[in-house]
Amino acid sequence: MITHDNINEVIEIIRNSNTREYIRIFTEANDNTGIFSSKFGGVPYVANDDIIPVDSDNNQLALLSQINCGELPENDLYPKVGLLQFWIARNSNFGLDNRDSYCVKYIANIDESVSEKDILEKYDILDENSNDVHSPFKSKNASFSLTFEKGMSTITSTDCHFEDIALKTIQDLFPNEEISDLYDDLDNDVYSTLFKSFEGVQHAIGAYPTFTQWDPRNPDDTDTYNVMLLQIESMYSTDSNENEIMWGDSGVANFFIDSEKLEKLDFNDVLFNWDSF
Repeated sequence: MITHDNINEVIEIIRNSNTREYIRIFTEANDNTGIFSSKFGGVPYVANDDIIPVDSDNNQLALLSQINCGELPENDLYPKVGLLQFWIARNSNFGLDNRDSYCVKYIANIDESVSEKDILEKYDILDENSNDVHSPFKSKNASFSLTFEKGMSTITSTDCHFEDIALKTIQDLFPNEEISDLYDDLDNDVYSTLFKSFEGVQHAIGAYPTFTQWDPRNPDDTDTYNVMLLQIESMYSTDSNENEIMWGDSGVANFFIDSEKLEKLDFNDVLFNWDSF
């Protein structure tokens, strides 16, 4: 039988073998974020000769996040300069399951002569009073300024590769135990200890992802959507006056890309997912 001592040994090996550097994101509610700044929400930078992305029904998308690559700590994930923007639909599912209703856009060159007034002549602010317009932000047009810090991320128990990794680690360490299924063959408390030991991080770039339901990626494919471009968790407070981020019922959103496409700065094939309890 696999004991608590055994599973703690398994946990230690998994942690040591499945970690990666990531960028942690800190937020501060700020309705005056500049158009060139890193932010969640707010008014996006849009060049004078550029257009606003639209969904499959030709409705404008809304800016979810804008990352100024020059504001990030040294990293091997994002471009060194320019803006990376994340756009989502304004409907109730934010474009989930519709590849034409969300996008990631890289802007290498920024025209600093562009003003917010120029952008607002073509970018429609979300209607705070419309029941047909949705946003993950409590105040639909809220914005959050962002700061960044490097850290280390460990695989999460909701990552699609976790169960195979955990099972192989147990089988390698304890070959005389007949463990072929984690749920069926481990004691309930041991199983719970294993899975609760890998809960993940919050707002992040490049970390192992967190899900409230399940990972939409294929566990048999380690090369497709293997980089998490961005993760935004629900964020709320007991203070009703503070702004919030809410995906459904306290969920989380993620964007994924293939590492090879990221290296080429090709953001045409990005997987967007969000789920909630």
